[in-house]
Amino acid sequence: MSKTLTPTKARDLAIRLASARPDEALSVARGIEAPWFRCQALSHVARHWPDERYSRLLEEAILAADCQEDIFNRVAVSAWPIRAYLERGNGPPAKELLMKYVAASGAIENMGSRSEALFSIFQASKPFDTGLWRPVFWALVAAAEPALSWRQLRNLRDAVAMVASDHDELVHQVFEKLSEPKNLSTVRRYLGQHTMQQPRSYF
Repeated sequence: MSKTLTPTKARDLAIRLASARPDEALSVARGIEAPWFRCQALSHVARHWPDERYSRLLEEAILAADCQEDIFNRVAVSAWPIRAYLERGNGPPAKELLMKYVAASGAIENMGSRSEALFSIFQASKPFDTGLWRPVFWALVAAAEPALSWRQLRNLRDAVAMVASDHDELVHQVFEKLSEPKNLSTVRRYLGQHTMQQPRSYF
């Protein structure tokens, strides 16, 4: 069925089917040729899969992510299987993947894209244990400078706003680490206007 649909429409169909008709959803997801959308679809199916075989589906999702040539795409879309593991209560493989993709992000030469990829996996992990997302957070802070893209500053300010309400000490540490005046002033001003910000949802 998914062969006759665009990758985005096939992914969306798999998402709609995932909770009520998981076998059909899996068939659709596996038929998506584009790895990015196959990874997302498989992650959705795994998130709602009725038994422990969900972990095998997430392994398929990770294989789909890693078969992409572009390292940005590999890191950014890994947020979906990472989040699925966490929502299924399975932290160890999620932590392993976070470490793997934080390390891989260093190969993304475009600083805006590096920041974007890290922000994706940061948001996937932020609602969970601090030990999971803290290394991603600091990699994201490091990717903010030198500031060569507007995306770096946007992702930095949003990430800091997400931790500000319950990790004030991290905010002070960020201010100590940043060296570019524009970054400092923008983050300070944004925090003054936005007292709390939540990560995006994935499922």
